[in-house]
Amino acid sequence: MPRNILPWVLLATAVVVALTVLRSPASQVAVPAPSSVVSAAPLPSGPAPTGRTYNDPPMDETETRDVHLKVGHEACEEGAKRINELEGLASTDPKGIRVIGACLQHGNVAWYKCVIQAKTRLEAGTCNRRFLNGPAAP
Repeated sequence: MPRNILPWVLLATAVVVALTVLRSPASQVAVPAPSSVVSAAPLPSGPAPTGRTYNDPPMDETETRDVHLKVGHEACEEGAKRINELEGLASTDPKGIRVIGACLQHGNVAWYKCVIQAKTRLEAGTCNRRFLNGPAAP
C-alpha cells in the first residue's frame, strides 16, 4: 500500500468506527433516586436562567442562514483537521474523529466558516458551541 494513502485509510476507518459508536444505543447507567442525592450548595432562589450562559454574540443574518445549510463530509474532515492543528496535533490525528462525527450529524456552513477562520483553540471551541452544538443540534 502506498505510504501517502495510509493516513486516509486510517481516517476513513476511524470515521466508520466513530459513526458505529455514535449510532449504538446508549448503555443503561444507574442514576440515584433524587431523595438519595444530597446537594452541597443551596439552590438559587431566583428564576432559573434561560437562554445561553455564554457571552456569545447573537447570530447575524448570514450566520442564521448558514446554520441551516448542511456541509458534506469533505468540509467535516477539513474542519477536524483545522481543530487538530489548533490543538497542536497532526492534521490526521484520531482525536478529530469526535468532531467529524458531530459534524456529519449537525455540521453546517456557519460552523465550517467559523472553524476555518479560527486562530486559536478557544475560538474553535466557540464555533463548536455556537454552531455545531447550538441551534443546529436536535
